[in-house]
Amino acid sequence: MRFLSTLAASVLGTLLAFGLVVFVVVFFFFALALSTDTAPSVTDGSVLTVPLQGTIPEKAADDPFRQAFGEGPTYDLRDLQTALRNAAQDDRIEAVWLRMKGTSSQWGTLEEVRQAVKRVSASGTPVIASSEEFGMSEKDYFVASAADSVYVGPQSSFEYNGFATILSFFEGAFEKLGVEPQVIRAGKFKSAAETFVRSDLSEENRLQLNALLNTINTQFTEAIAADRSLSAEALDQMADETPLLTASAAVEEGLVDGLYYEDEVRDVLEDLVPTSPTTSGLPTVSLSKYKRISASSAGVTYTGTGTIDVVYAEGSIVPGDPSESPFGGQQSLGAGTLIDALEEARTNASTKAVVLRVNSPGGSASASEAMWRAVDRTAQEKPVIVSMGDVAASGGYYLAAAADSIVANPTTVTGSIGVIGLLLNTQELFEDQLGVTFDGVQTSPYADMYSSSRPLSSQERRLIGQSIDQTYNTFLERVAEGRGMDTSAVHEVAQGRVWSGQDAREVGLVDTLGSLQSAIAMAGQAANLGDGPYRTRELPRPQTVLERLNESFSTQATQLWHAILSTPLERKLWRHRRVLDRVVGTDGTVQTRLPAVPTVE
Repeated sequence: MRFLSTLAASVLGTLLAFGLVVFVVVFFFFALALSTDTAPSVTDGSVLTVPLQGTIPEKAADDPFRQAFGEGPTYDLRDLQTALRNAAQDDRIEAVWLRMKGTSSQWGTLEEVRQAVKRVSASGTPVIASSEEFGMSEKDYFVASAADSVYVGPQSSFEYNGFATILSFFEGAFEKLGVEPQVIRAGKFKSAAETFVRSDLSEENRLQLNALLNTINTQFTEAIAADRSLSAEALDQMADETPLLTASAAVEEGLVDGLYYEDEVRDVLEDLVPTSPTTSGLPTVSLSKYKRISASSAGVTYTGTGTIDVVYAEGSIVPGDPSESPFGGQQSLGAGTLIDALEEARTNASTKAVVLRVNSPGGSASASEAMWRAVDRTAQEKPVIVSMGDVAASGGYYLAAAADSIVANPTTVTGSIGVIGLLLNTQELFEDQLGVTFDGVQTSPYADMYSSSRPLSSQERRLIGQSIDQTYNTFLERVAEGRGMDTSAVHEVAQGRVWSGQDAREVGLVDTLGSLQSAIAMAGQAANLGDGPYRTRELPRPQTVLERLNESFSTQATQLWHAILSTPLERKLWRHRRVLDRVVGTDGTVQTRLPAVPTVE
């Protein structure tokens, strides 16, 4: 009986493995077929449809495997900007239709999209924005208001109730658990660990969050007032008194042009598009398809003979080249990855300028320093312009400081020039509540300084504080050198304080306000490439799911090979090395980090 059950299990396992192989092979060839799909044809009199839903990623791989599963974004911010630029010059595109379906992107990204929409409208190509069953939040409306006409469904909601930032605090929870957060910081505004050691906002944190919120509110209100011919005072009063407008009330207030169902919006668009005897209905082309057309087919002619490299610095900063799960996860910015990309841009003869696109809350101080060095080396040979996205703070600002110029959106979260160290003391949790005690031996008094099984001594706090102060002073020097300021002047606006892009320009941390397109234009001018548009190349190229799976399989095969051929001692040393690499790579003792980007809804 045991033999039969074992045989059945073996047969079942073989069949499942064979089925998995067939499944992967089928989808591989399906994805390969998608990847070799030719550029779509665009008929005359077409309407470009742009669905705005969820988060617009900063950079996404053009991944046929994900498309085969119907998962993941079909375009990223750069795709959207380029497609709208092409549409503005493409004689085949008669109108652009923004289909608002509930965007959750941050305000810096939304500002980039809004400016791209306004450029299309300024070119004379009509832009229509509509939202039927989804209604409109402030984020949706911020983008939609840049269109020539805005329509919502007759019974849809229309949110206009202002903005708020709400943070969670865990001081009480840690007290109940018996955990003591031990925080050492440089900069009175450095609030990275505030949620662990307080039950409410400090006055410094309240001040900087209020300033960020007011910038967003001002940008939003002034943009709506200008595009809808309304006064900012009337809009502020509306947010105070009628936070949840009905769709009909939004029309009466002049925020919306009409209450239309989707078929009625199509009728409006059909009136804008010349009729053709060869087509019936409204000819449309989706953004996911239109992004694949060549610039030349849209009538765009590049100027200059060189290329501008757009190098992406996105995610939490860690040393080395971080390994990611093949199916996603929290994004990390590896120092090694960015350094390699900048080296490629620096040494490539066809690269005439570099735009460093920063979207990072910071992280490892040592990795930030290494990336600063790579930016500095590149800037000594070629123009380097930094374009800040939603957030370029702490370590994200550190690496940007070596650039020739810094461009930020008005609502970019930046600054946070400060350093922090955090160590959790879990002695009470383990000893009093779990009955776990610790004991051991050591060769020097400070060998267990970073242990979480006991509190730091006053001398250990002093030593860690000295290390943090040294890192902070280096941070100030890097910024002072890059910005042409005295370190004392930098210290006045640093101390861990977070600034909006608009306020950062006022205190000298940012050169000008603008989008990624603005930074590319500045780079082209600095490299004498003419008036634009310019050829661009994006580095580093995002990996597809298949590429990440291949890396994962290669890693597994290497580990299996070691397990088969190595001796017991070699296997033990290998395991220790992997643990050490993991700890050092993710848990540096000193961090230049903004722990969480303030979410404004």
